[in-house]
Amino acid sequence: MVQKIPKSFTDYTSIIQAFQIVAAENKDRPFVHYQQSNLCEYKTLTYNEFDKITTYLANEWAPVLLPVVNTSKQCVASLGHESSIQSLLMAFTVWKLSLIYFPISVWCGEMAITHLLKHSDPGYIIASKSYFKTNLQSAPTLSVNSKSIPITLWPEYDIDHLVTVATGSKNDTITGVVPPDLNSIAIILVTGGSSTGIPKAIRYSNRTFLYTLIHISLRHEDQLNHGPLFMKPEDIWLVATPVERISTFYIFLWSMLLGASTVIFHHDPTLAMQNVFEAGKIYKPTWVLLPANLLEKVSEYLQQDCSSDDISNTIKGVKMWMTAGAPVGQSIAKFLMSRGLQMSIAYAASEFGSLCIPFENKPGNDSRYRFSDVSLPYLLFEPFDQGIYQLIVRGNYPGLATGVGNRPNGDYETGDLFTNINESTSKVEEYGTWTLIGRMVDTFTLQNGKRVYPTLMELKISNEDIIQNCIIVGENKKCAAVLIGLAQNKAVKYSPTEMISKVCEAVRRANKRVPIHSAINVPSMVYTLPLDKKLPITDKGTVFRKGVNSDFAQEINQLYEGMEGRKFFGGLDKL
Repeated sequence: MVQKIPKSFTDYTSIIQAFQIVAAENKDRPFVHYQQSNLCEYKTLTYNEFDKITTYLANEWAPVLLPVVNTSKQCVASLGHESSIQSLLMAFTVWKLSLIYFPISVWCGEMAITHLLKHSDPGYIIASKSYFKTNLQSAPTLSVNSKSIPITLWPEYDIDHLVTVATGSKNDTITGVVPPDLNSIAIILVTGGSSTGIPKAIRYSNRTFLYTLIHISLRHEDQLNHGPLFMKPEDIWLVATPVERISTFYIFLWSMLLGASTVIFHHDPTLAMQNVFEAGKIYKPTWVLLPANLLEKVSEYLQQDCSSDDISNTIKGVKMWMTAGAPVGQSIAKFLMSRGLQMSIAYAASEFGSLCIPFENKPGNDSRYRFSDVSLPYLLFEPFDQGIYQLIVRGNYPGLATGVGNRPNGDYETGDLFTNINESTSKVEEYGTWTLIGRMVDTFTLQNGKRVYPTLMELKISNEDIIQNCIIVGENKKCAAVLIGLAQNKAVKYSPTEMISKVCEAVRRANKRVPIHSAINVPSMVYTLPLDKKLPITDKGTVFRKGVNSDFAQEINQLYEGMEGRKFFGGLDKL
């Protein structure tokens, strides 16, 4: 099949128009492979079948939604849906009605859902049967911002029946719908609010997704120069992240634009790793998106003696492994790479998508990025500290989400801090290459006025395999301290003395990479949590800093109250 690469995001007017063009060219090719319930059984919908089904459903839902929802502003909120395939059907159905789709995960708590609805101005709510009965008490409306928002159920459609009915229908048009344009909002997605704990609803226009997908992912110079890695229509994505995540939609639409197919799970596969392996054996995916915790499971599996196993062969057949959210530990990433796995970590954020897709084999917490020549004209690296810069995305960047600008001129302060000094050579990097060293919100100042950048040091400490995660504290204190959470399944293999030695060595290695004022030189400033305690984490898998300050306030205070003359780790007085 001839490879077709879209030339420009302006070739399309919307995501749904792009889908319909691709679907017409790839009618009989597989579009999505979906898991049935939580069984290890899968079915496939072709591009034509999915197109027909969603047109049929759009005509079914048009009399319900169009008279109520203000298409220029209001969204259709989806609540409590556990089935990924049903959620995708709903998304494309809503898009075909030129409406805004807003999926809210079942994992969001009631307070978070209330907050999100208040800030998204829904015109209609479509709920799952269980959520409607249990959480909404079967009420026909929900009060949001003093307005009554109508609620209805999304039936768990029998997809086989839908295929039969929709493909037999001669009605291929939807009446009463004004086609969207590039600047129309297509979807609202929730970002976890990892620094604040409060989720945000971010609006994405058709332009946002199409620009990022076509100009950064498909036409990125790295992509075009790596023929063997370039995605082709016969490629298959296996996506093991919840369908409501921006990374899932991003990958799904990336695959769609090239006429490729995607494997999705019933809902959140992180609870059943075996599902991922079984799907891998069935479909032999060539591209995989996994959260960091599942990549750790892959690592554990490969450490077993399974060289002739079907699953092992499937794993080795993947061209590229990508992850999103929390970083992958360096020891895990290096092991996976030693087994021939190609690793890719993109620099991306909910507000602007991805600014670069590195296609070199890259360790999970390698924070060096070469930004695309396409995106660089829209970026400003603004001085923040000596040799440290904050990344600013200019307001005219076509991939910027709608309304996220936080400067008067519309520019977006990312809060991400970079340096262009190579750690190994101490020289300025080549043009466009920068190292992410952390976020402004995570930095803090000691009593002496020195600023501490904890993120890179935390990553280096966490590279020790018995350490699950850690966090450095010390705002307005004399020195920095670290709280360390152990990986229980690995730590129990060692004696207390061996654990102490490994923790000390991890901190010692990290100390060599930071300025002396940031180093943790006093042993009593290292607090290792008991095995039955864990640091609080966000939905991305990163440590929730504000949660640590409250949950472990007593332990932190004790560290500093007893720092004078106190011994730790069996009397060691220095690391």
